[in-house]
Amino acid sequence: MSDGSTLRPIPPPPSMSPQSPRRSRWWIPVAIIGGILILIVGGIAAFFIALSEGLSSESSDVTVDSESVLVIDLSKGVSEAEVTAPFDFGGARSATSLREVVLAINNAAKDDRIKGLIYKAEGAVGMAKSTEIREAMVEFAKSGKFSYSYIVGGTKGHYYLASATDSIFMPSEGMLEFNAFGAQGTFFKDMFEKIGVEWHVQQFEEYKSAGEMFSRTGWSEPAKEEVRAIIEQRRSMFIDAVSTSRKLERSAVASHLDSGIYTAHQALDARLIDGLVMEDDLRERIKQRIGGERASDSTKRLRTISLSSYISAGYDADEGEVDKENGIAIVYASGAITSGAADESPFAEDEGIKSRTLVKHLRQAADNKKVKGIILRIDSPGGSVIASEEIWAAILDIKKRTGKPVYASMSDVAASGGYYIAMACDTIIAHPSTITGSIGVILMLPNLTGTMGKLGITSDTITTGSSFGFLNPMMPLSNTDKAKLYNLSQPIYQRFVQKVADSRGKNYDETRALAKGRVYTGSAAKQVGLVDVEGGLQASVKLMKQRLGVPADGRTRVFIYPEKQDPMQLLLKLFGIDQSDEASAPTTNALAAIIQKTAGTSAPWREVYQALPAPVQQQLRHTAAVTAMARNEHTLAVLPALVHIE
Repeated sequence: MSDGSTLRPIPPPPSMSPQSPRRSRWWIPVAIIGGILILIVGGIAAFFIALSEGLSSESSDVTVDSESVLVIDLSKGVSEAEVTAPFDFGGARSATSLREVVLAINNAAKDDRIKGLIYKAEGAVGMAKSTEIREAMVEFAKSGKFSYSYIVGGTKGHYYLASATDSIFMPSEGMLEFNAFGAQGTFFKDMFEKIGVEWHVQQFEEYKSAGEMFSRTGWSEPAKEEVRAIIEQRRSMFIDAVSTSRKLERSAVASHLDSGIYTAHQALDARLIDGLVMEDDLRERIKQRIGGERASDSTKRLRTISLSSYISAGYDADEGEVDKENGIAIVYASGAITSGAADESPFAEDEGIKSRTLVKHLRQAADNKKVKGIILRIDSPGGSVIASEEIWAAILDIKKRTGKPVYASMSDVAASGGYYIAMACDTIIAHPSTITGSIGVILMLPNLTGTMGKLGITSDTITTGSSFGFLNPMMPLSNTDKAKLYNLSQPIYQRFVQKVADSRGKNYDETRALAKGRVYTGSAAKQVGLVDVEGGLQASVKLMKQRLGVPADGRTRVFIYPEKQDPMQLLLKLFGIDQSDEASAPTTNALAAIIQKTAGTSAPWREVYQALPAPVQQQLRHTAAVTAMARNEHTLAVLPALVHIE
């Protein structure tokens, strides 16, 4: 070229440039995805292996060492039904059942491996349940083994149980609430008036006082009468028990109750306790008592076993041959009574007594050929009349169809609907401190027109008849409406009274005189003929054994309903695999419950609720339960407003 520059070759197109073939790397994402899947599957497998090991742990894994001390800790409460927690790792339990507690104490008295027991004053237990446990502790003391109680900060309910032991100890800075017995009701009438709500209350009859918390600012005289009878009976039981066990004059115990709160030093001076020690020092004393000179070895520690572990270890509470031909079923009925079937998901909230589910358990017991007698254990304030009627009819059918005896055993409460289902049984057994009766009906309807007016809200209606506004809370009740409401509800009450009369062998008039919504203690109910026998669950079992011809000291197999479910079955239910005839709750509900429990979230309203006094919380829970029932059940028979008794 004329400019003399050097010519450069033109490079080939990129597609034609010489290079070695590229290797495909498709396996890399596949390997990553596969690895993730392997990790997930392996994690799930490891989870289920660990879970199955925990779920399959047998009671034999728990052993009872020689020279052990049984620790009675009721801080988680005492339930009626014997139900193991869904995921029972290592024998972890929620509330222990009354029957398990009593049988464990009875067995410990005969168990050579158990040298004594310690009762740690914690938790809250109803009066009837407390008395049955206390009776078992009194019998334990008769075995010659030691029994101690330790109270850090206790109530007279704790002391009631503690007084059954040989000795009671407290730390020097401990406190004992030895307050007098009393009852507190919560009334909302003035509050509702401030927001313009007026309540119409129709009750049958004067003692059915549930509506008084909305229509009055304090108890009526009939309500005071029935509540006073309850607290006076409990006061008498308490004074009798404490004065006998502590060898104190009844007048002295009564005087101490009037004084109220005691410091540990004051309680010692009053002879209510036996010494001031720290818990570690008490354990050292017990170790010395058991081991003597051997206990000087500081490397040896006191062998204790918790109540739940002792129950998990398994035992036979009775001696002798088992009568396999005369089994007894205990069917538990605990909580408010509503229609329908229970959600049997592992994470379902306690729904109380669901009529279809309870009927199913009763029929399972009746159809069990090894069961010759059924005990319906009731702990319920009542609920739906419709649901109670369903259960009542099922019990009558079972008795007629199978000829098997059915006994009712009342726990802390068996009132209104709770009494309704009991009266279908052959025999009614109530603990002296049971709250029962409340044979009556109540209807409550709010009138919100005042609230609407305060908010400046008006309404207009177009109707084709005068009955349009009946039972509409947005419209006031006329006198005609009130009369109609009375006429609708009165037959419900009359049928309730007549059923009681028929079951108790009385006429209508004398039964009505006992009804009127009145609440009785078990002892008072026995005196007026509403109950046949005084006694607790163990007494009920003995009576059934007698009915079946089993010797008092003989053994018979006891079947429990609802049956304890295998934890693995509960787990399968969580994932929608259920072989029962009732549909499980949706898996999403259970998973939501897990997330909520794991996250520990708490709504603001819950924090406000928890800050309220215990009596107000109790009443709000009761009101909420009744309101929830009323959405679907238009006829209710429930215990009068829950009373906070101390």
